[in-house]
Amino acid sequence: MRRAHRPSRPALTFALGMLLLPPLAAAQALPKANFQEALVGAMADRNLRNVTLQGEQLKMQEQPNVSPLGAYRVNLISVCEMLGSRNSVSNQAGQVMRFANGAVFASTGVNFQFAFTSQVVQAHQRERVEKTLTERLATLNGEYGDLRAEIRRQDNGSYQLIAQHNDGSRPSASAARSRLGATLGNARFMICDIHTAMELSDHDRWNSLRKTKLGQVDRGTFVTLYPLLREPGYEVNGDGTEGNWAFQLSKELTAQVENVGTEMKAWVSVKLPAVPDAAGLAAMHARLRALSASHGATRIESIDPNSNGVVWVALVFSYAPMTGDDFADTRKDLVNDKDLIDFQKRVRRAALDGG
Repeated sequence: MRRAHRPSRPALTFALGMLLLPPLAAAQALPKANFQEALVGAMADRNLRNVTLQGEQLKMQEQPNVSPLGAYRVNLISVCEMLGSRNSVSNQAGQVMRFANGAVFASTGVNFQFAFTSQVVQAHQRERVEKTLTERLATLNGEYGDLRAEIRRQDNGSYQLIAQHNDGSRPSASAARSRLGATLGNARFMICDIHTAMELSDHDRWNSLRKTKLGQVDRGTFVTLYPLLREPGYEVNGDGTEGNWAFQLSKELTAQVENVGTEMKAWVSVKLPAVPDAAGLAAMHARLRALSASHGATRIESIDPNSNGVVWVALVFSYAPMTGDDFADTRKDLVNDKDLIDFQKRVRRAALDGG
């Protein structure tokens, strides 16, 4: 059965105790209200307005059961230039990438701690990304002698920035504010550092793939070949081992593209008035698979209708004969030029009336 729904956003986990430096004994803890005031001030200092141009609320959400002295979650918005965005004749002229990444700030009474998770980075982008992250970390650690940070790669390929400021014997809201500002400012810059490094890596990778037979395409390579898929809202759950994406092509059609590593399947759906019996199903599948496999597809694949009477049919493309340029041309025809709508019309005629 075909499945299509957006995956849930991974939660940002945070636990006290990720200390980078031994805590200095504090004569008294920074009160919760003072810590919250310092964080609000730091956000103002770094131009984080309460409402973005898109109307999103950047209100702090208190995190219960983390620290009685205050723990808060904020989605930090980063707007990053795309390569060529300053070139008036570029396809990306004036375009930006926009990221909202969860951050947690917590006060323990002897220090404040911070955790922030980046976007996911693919293996082929890692070397360039980690080089720029080394530079970003040096910048953050160089701002204040009592502020220390680390950047750690996560199992899913994202990076987590964690930071800590020790309060010392005389905790100060103004000191916390300035350190919080430095931390969240560099965290936002870190997202754009990663974005630019990923784009440059993908640019190099794309050039190497243009005239090369693809053969095997993992999820990272697929996104390199179709950079739009870095944006949220396209990836869905499905059966493709190397990624699944959905495209709203018309009011009647949300097409799905499934990457299974050696093949790409471009699926369209048709709702039947009633599910045929076994003989009717066999005849319908025979008609569907007899359709001409357009746009260089190697075959047509169909599956039985689901319980709602929806049947899915795919054009299947082998990566073995495909170069990167071939992939781009195929993707443009099917999705950008909406040729999958015409394929769906053929599927409907074959499925419903045998025509």
